[in-house]
Amino acid sequence: MRVSKNFNNLRNKKVMITAGPTREHWDPIRFLSNGSSGQMGVALALEAARLGADVTLVLGPIPGSTPRRRKNLRVLRVVSALDMEKKVQESLPGTRVFVGSAAVADYRPAVILRQKIKEKAAVVNLELARNPDIIAKVARRGPHRPSVVIGFALETQDVMENAAEKLRNKGLDWVVANRETNLGAPEGSATLLSRWNERIHIGHMTKERLAKHIWKALLDRPAL
Repeated sequence: MRVSKNFNNLRNKKVMITAGPTREHWDPIRFLSNGSSGQMGVALALEAARLGADVTLVLGPIPGSTPRRRKNLRVLRVVSALDMEKKVQESLPGTRVFVGSAAVADYRPAVILRQKIKEKAAVVNLELARNPDIIAKVARRGPHRPSVVIGFALETQDVMENAAEKLRNKGLDWVVANRETNLGAPEGSATLLSRWNERIHIGHMTKERLAKHIWKALLDRPAL
């Protein structure tokens, strides 16, 4: 893939990326989560750092080791959606580009028990509370709103329609639409939708290559 001169647009810009799943504990042992491996977000963070950005990666609990630290890549480890929201808001001032690729749990247990639940009842009722919408909060117009806010939409049906709805409802500049088959897989494909009605399809490839193509598509646009 040829690299255009516009790739220098990330140099010295502050970029924040969320990646991986969150874990929403309901006792010290058990939790609600999903199958995200965080590979896509990590690949985007490493590529942004390679392109000269000052990157903050807010990373949920993923298998394997944390990406190696480097001068322009800071990794903040979190567990729950509330943890992630706190770190995002603390680090948001000065952020030029925000990428919300994390698979944040929509709900958390309303009560977290201090002790492990013993196996007694045949049925256990679990009350859930809504988690904060991290990327929608980032995208709100305000003094710390990044210049560009990019979300991810992982869908099982009506992929383009649901992704476009997320783009509108959350006030995003771009959304990366992909299917559930990408979740936890080393490869994937994506379609980028913008609030300017652009649509860019990127075919099936490794997530490292996919990250390069996503940044190339975005950085060819003057908004960054």
